[in-house]
Amino acid sequence: MTLLCHKSCQKSRGRIYGIYNELGDDMIYKRIRDLREDKDWTQQKIADMLFINRRTYAAYENGVNSMTPETLIKIAKIHHVSVDYLLNLTNNPKPYDE
Repeated sequence: MTLLCHKSCQKSRGRIYGIYNELGDDMIYKRIRDLREDKDWTQQKIADMLFINRRTYAAYENGVNSMTPETLIKIAKIHHVSVDYLLNLTNNPKPYDE
């Protein structure tokens, strides 16, 4: 499975900018939270899958911390969706074909 970020994403100091500024952080974090809640998963479960602290993951979901592109890709893989879907660039959650 190949997950691609929209070409307007820019990486700077390990964070994704551009998309965050265009769409607003709350749009991105709402999708991530909704996907988790739809599966009745806890923040701890996702944090364990990402090998991070639950508080760090909660800060991602609440928009307190920005995610690295690598973390965003891992979250997309966990939920079997495209990064573009997480970034609200498409309403089609299906990941891209390899």
